[in-house]
Amino acid sequence: MDVDKFPKQANGFAAEEMEGECLLYRIGSHKAIHLDKAGTVIWKLCDGNRTVKEIIELIAKNYPGAEADVEADVREVVQLLERDGALLELSKPRKPPAPS
Repeated sequence: MDVDKFPKQANGFAAEEMEGECLLYRIGSHKAIHLDKAGTVIWKLCDGNRTVKEIIELIAKNYPGAEADVEADVREVVQLLERDGALLELSKPRKPPAPS
């Protein structure tokens, strides 16, 4: 997986969140994807403006000493969501960064 890609939520999915977990429904299909609390956080951060690496770093700040586990979890969730069509992989940000 290229951690410098920008994962973005694909169109055609509806999200239903309950108690921090999420069900993603493909509109027009009977398929759903269940995301636990960690998966839900990762899903929300996949906005097309952050790289996979940035998502890993952002989450890892909250779990000192667990960086390797965080990286493995983010990679696994992103790969699952890409495989199921819920995420698109962009090679550049969806929106250009704001001028500083």
